[in-house]
Amino acid sequence: FEGLTWAEVEQQHPKASRRWRKRDAAFGPPGGETLRLFFERAVGAVAEIAERHRGQHIAVVTHGGVLDALYRAAARIALDAPRTWQLANASINRVLHSEHGFTLVGWNDAFHLEGDALEEGAA
Repeated sequence: FEGLTWAEVEQQHPKASRRWRKRDAAFGPPGGETLRLFFERAVGAVAEIAERHRGQHIAVVTHGGVLDALYRAAARIALDAPRTWQLANASINRVLHSEHGFTLVGWNDAFHLEGDALEEGAA
């Protein structure tokens, strides 16, 4: 699907597009990984980083797909469930990692991007 718009994917690959949009965890586009494998890889990588830095604060800068996976892991939401939460660009999203996995602490915090916050920081 790389390099294609959503409309082009739908037009050129209608069956694959339906599985992709329905969040079929077993589906992977040709040459790509399944949603399940992506979820495991993304959440596993962040968990590994957290384990190496137990008791410390860490920052992970990533794209929306990884953030979606972390949210689902922390909120215990199935991969095929539709997204009902916000995921703004450049927002701050906080999760806690423990022996029980991830837990949501704060999500979609974009205060630092608002006009008043920017003006206060410039003073």
